[in-house]
Amino acid sequence: MHSSLSKRWAGIDFKVWISLLVLVALSVMLLAYKVATHTPCPDFTIKAKGKLSHPETGGTQTFYVNEQVIFFTSGTNKTSNIVWDFDDGTEKKAGTATSHVYAAEGYYLVKAILNGKCLQSFNVRVTQSSTILNISAPAVSPIISADIISTGDEALFNTSAIGANYEWSVEELPAMPPQNANPAKFIFTKPGTFTVVLKVDNTKIYKKIVQVTDAGATLDQAGALPPVSPMDVPPIPQEPLPLEDKKPLDETKPVNETPTPEPAAPPAKSYDQLPEPAIRSMVQGVIDGKKNVEDFNNILCNGAGTKVMANNESTTFAALCNELKEKKGVLILKKKRKIESFKVVRDETNGNCVKIIYIQYK
Repeated sequence: MHSSLSKRWAGIDFKVWISLLVLVALSVMLLAYKVATHTPCPDFTIKAKGKLSHPETGGTQTFYVNEQVIFFTSGTNKTSNIVWDFDDGTEKKAGTATSHVYAAEGYYLVKAILNGKCLQSFNVRVTQSSTILNISAPAVSPIISADIISTGDEALFNTSAIGANYEWSVEELPAMPPQNANPAKFIFTKPGTFTVVLKVDNTKIYKKIVQVTDAGATLDQAGALPPVSPMDVPPIPQEPLPLEDKKPLDETKPVNETPTPEPAAPPAKSYDQLPEPAIRSMVQGVIDGKKNVEDFNNILCNGAGTKVMANNESTTFAALCNELKEKKGVLILKKKRKIESFKVVRDETNGNCVKIIYIQYK
């Protein structure tokens, strides 16, 4: 072995010293890299704000159950990568600002993690309070519509409430099919006071009372002339009759005169009283090309012009038949229309004929 490789220094083999020097050099290089690439955590804090004012005791803010709380950070920018942990077992959220609703009372440690390594925490207390239910401000219904509606007219109902699912119905008219679109459209067939109910996401329920008036009765009252007082009519001058025209009353009145009978009123039209499933089967016949509009003249109040709510859109029965006859799709892939739901409203004062049809099809 070469003599330069077998030397010893301080009792340690020279090869061992070389290994130690290489290890120290690598450690210094790694430390220098970490120092050069190290990004210190910024000095940021967590803040929270609720819909109501709350006291802060001992550095812990108090909020109410089911209250929406806004959490945000101070000392960060909009591009910061922040993940929020609300300490209640719910899913974590990302963003420089976020909102959260606590469903149960308790103390929670909210944590915000910046860039996956810098952490800040925030203590909150959630309690149940009845003060939320006793707010003096009046509750405003988010249902938007006219307050007075005429029978037979299409009434439009909209809402400012935000949700994924909507369900509209009329409390006093359970037979009227509910609607799941926003806005919704209803046609009231009789006057009265009705409560329109809106259910959002199957959790929030709103109501609005509307007044439905009889349009025909309103027109009759508006067109009636005011009563005329006898004092307003000037007397008609009476001229003496010629002597030859003056006859005894008995001579001017024919003997045994038979009164002329008044013409009899025409008989009311009689409509076929088919059950709802049979009418639906006839409409299916329109889709199959076996029935047409004229086959319904003895069932519908207004024939081809009878009102129809088709897929929540107002139309006539003639237009519905034209739509049902057309197949959907393209070229050879066209398919016949399919009825999903069917409901009729009858006019009891007009031979129990069908005055409105509600239909859903695709």
